[in-house]
Amino acid sequence: MSNSTHKKILVIMSTYNGEKHLREQIDSILNQKTDYEVHLCIRDDGSKDRTCDIVEEYIEKYTEEVKLIRGENKGYNASFFSLMQGAEGYDYYSISDQDDVWLPDKLQIACDAIDKVEEDIPVLYASTSYLVHDDLVPYGTTRKKEREMTMYNTIIQNICPGHTQVMNNRLLEMLKGDIDTSRIYVYDSWIQNVANLYGRIVFDNEPHTYYRQYEGNQLGSGVGKLGQLIASIKRDETNDGLKYRRQIDYFVEKNEGELKKQGGLPELQRFVSSKKLLQRFWYGITGKLYRQNQLETVLFRCAVISGRY
Repeated sequence: MSNSTHKKILVIMSTYNGEKHLREQIDSILNQKTDYEVHLCIRDDGSKDRTCDIVEEYIEKYTEEVKLIRGENKGYNASFFSLMQGAEGYDYYSISDQDDVWLPDKLQIACDAIDKVEEDIPVLYASTSYLVHDDLVPYGTTRKKEREMTMYNTIIQNICPGHTQVMNNRLLEMLKGDIDTSRIYVYDSWIQNVANLYGRIVFDNEPHTYYRQYEGNQLGSGVGKLGQLIASIKRDETNDGLKYRRQIDYFVEKNEGELKKQGGLPELQRFVSSKKLLQRFWYGITGKLYRQNQLETVLFRCAVISGRY
């Protein structure tokens, strides 16, 4: 980790019973090869195992770099938004899971990509990741960018997983304020859409993270286009789409003015109001929302018509 004090990066992590892999992840963060000063703020979401004890061990060694907030259990969405609400004074902010492993150049590559955006606007960097099990041997990658990431795509599909997200201070400030986290299905999708609406997303098709997958995770990332299609089908079958729809409704409500200004409001209002069978059928045929590949777009349209999205 660099001793440079010119620019600083804050990594925010929410933990919950994460003792098994936590040390590997913290080590990969603190050992980043970067020009910038790296700090880590962890909010524990009411763990019952040794998670907090492990973090305290790091605080003894990295007194200035590592901070722990002990919190009550309120779920990862609310926990991450709590971390973002309290974050300030840094140039970049990076989100971390508790059980991944970062490649040494992850943060430097992300910050360099953000700095290439000349406009003084909110910027989000995200990338693909290596899919791994406990052996950390890659067997695939998460979804790559194939089509332009307009609001009509990102509003229904998140290809910017939180563990890869790095943002500038302008974007972080836009994520603060009065947010009802109970109406947000997944925090990283919300961040992606705020960045897309008010600023810019820089997506990197090269992976810089080992992203652990578990055998019991039926909604995990699929390998290759067929695997990703199967994963999408499983998510639609478990009402994942309906949960996204409720989040979309809230996003439209919170950002109506900007959506109207940019011309996207009528389409999104038409989608969220298409609830009866005939309305769903007509939207499934004529709607503008799309996923990153054509086959998944067809699957999305079918899910809308059948009432599963």
